[in-house]
Amino acid sequence: MDREEDVFIYNGVDEVPEDVTHVRVDQSVTFIQQQAFNNRQKMVEVELPEGLIRIENNAFKQCHSLKRINIPSTVEEIGDYSFDRCKKLDGIILPQGLQILGERAFNRCRSLKTINIPPGIESIKRGMFFGCNRLIDITFSEGLQEIGRDAFTICDALPSVTFPSSLKVIGEMAFEFCDHLNNIQIHDNVETIVEGAFNGCKLVSFRMPPLVKKFNVGVMAENNSMVSIELSENVTKVLADDNIRVMKANSLRNIALPPQCTIVDKDLWCKCKDLKVAFPDTNDEDNDDTTITDSLLHRFDDLPIHKICYYQSYNNMALDQLNISTEIKISQRRSKTNPTGKEQDCLGMTPLHILACSTKPTIEMYRILIEKYPETLIMKDKWGDIPLFYAIWCNAPAEVIDLLVESYTKLHPDYEFDWSGMIQTLSKRYARLLIIQKLISTLQNSFPHQECDLQQVVTELASLVVFNNQITDIETFRYLLRASITERLDSLAVGKWRVELENDIHGIREVIGRKEDTRAIYHRLDTYESIKEGTSIQ
Repeated sequence: MDREEDVFIYNGVDEVPEDVTHVRVDQSVTFIQQQAFNNRQKMVEVELPEGLIRIENNAFKQCHSLKRINIPSTVEEIGDYSFDRCKKLDGIILPQGLQILGERAFNRCRSLKTINIPPGIESIKRGMFFGCNRLIDITFSEGLQEIGRDAFTICDALPSVTFPSSLKVIGEMAFEFCDHLNNIQIHDNVETIVEGAFNGCKLVSFRMPPLVKKFNVGVMAENNSMVSIELSENVTKVLADDNIRVMKANSLRNIALPPQCTIVDKDLWCKCKDLKVAFPDTNDEDNDDTTITDSLLHRFDDLPIHKICYYQSYNNMALDQLNISTEIKISQRRSKTNPTGKEQDCLGMTPLHILACSTKPTIEMYRILIEKYPETLIMKDKWGDIPLFYAIWCNAPAEVIDLLVESYTKLHPDYEFDWSGMIQTLSKRYARLLIIQKLISTLQNSFPHQECDLQQVVTELASLVVFNNQITDIETFRYLLRASITERLDSLAVGKWRVELENDIHGIREVIGRKEDTRAIYHRLDTYESIKEGTSIQ
């Protein structure tokens, strides 16, 4: 053992002191032995040498104070549990030559924020980043083929993931309870997605890759943000696993089941509250709920344009087919518009509604539908909602929103939108704040003369009870409350009052007491206005 300025020099042989804080590994060491630094609670920094090839199992497990460690470019293998529960490790760069990354290698590294997976890693093994609840960015390299069980479970700060085209398998519970995960990009080469893979996430729409032939509802069963699911016609079986027997997606509205597929349990949808609104007879407790499944299996019977719009992301010829299908030839020189393009399916949706829910919308298809069927812009589905609402909810590209807004302005200039209802729906259906802001921005910028009683919206949202599972996210609620009083505050133009009300908004309780806090804020604002009015009269 040798010490230089309180730095312990590790030679691969001597036992590491329990109270070590700084470590430099000797140039002669080519591998870190199993458990070499296990449970060194005070160790803060480790310097590894070039020439190191392998970090063995549990090597730095439970080094709770470890903040900094460099992984040399020569390292080819990092073993199981090697950095398990290194709670303060906030950054690590994996070498490009890394070939093996073990199970739970970074399990519960709660300070880790970003990770870049090198191209030599073909498999993200079980629990590798489990519980890394500050992880906000993952970069996968081409070459990755499988993401294993629990790999990113409870990475609840992670907002989005883009998967490489080489990926084939997304394992069981791989991203379960990543409750900020709202955007995923899955390539069409994925062949298997196992149950629980995205369970408990905040996805709004999901497109099953075309090579996946079995749709297990457990993949995303408990996802109350989910509005739309796209299944390809290649799906041959829809089933549930033993743990999750039904979908619990309260916001699910847009889904179709390929007519030829086998449904293992026809009551899969009995916990999908919004779907049950479209089929009111299924609300009877004695009903076995097969009505929903049967209707979804035959959703597009005699509705070719609806079908083209739902499956368009799987079909390179969809645009051409839509052009052809919207016209019916009545003679050699004459044709008429196909009337089915303005009909409503079993969910009350027109083709424009369906396209607005798509994960891969085509702007040219929007233009065709709007030109041929302009009345569908203001047609309401069984929930009373119009295509623009779904385009905003499902985060359609800006060019789509702009086209729809322009079309409403030109074709239906007198149409009055139910802005209050749309905001309420989004708030109750767990929509992200960004989506609600986009809706309000559309109102303010494109339809400034239309009315929206935000105070009434906020008052009603404040009254929602938690046991109905409708409580609005606190940040969303605070945003809406601020928006509801902004104009009145601007009129008062008193900085001190603005600060006081902002402090009150910031202090609003998350659940119990929200109604009372909200009422008190509006009462204070009323009082300020009375004071201002009295001052003006004097």
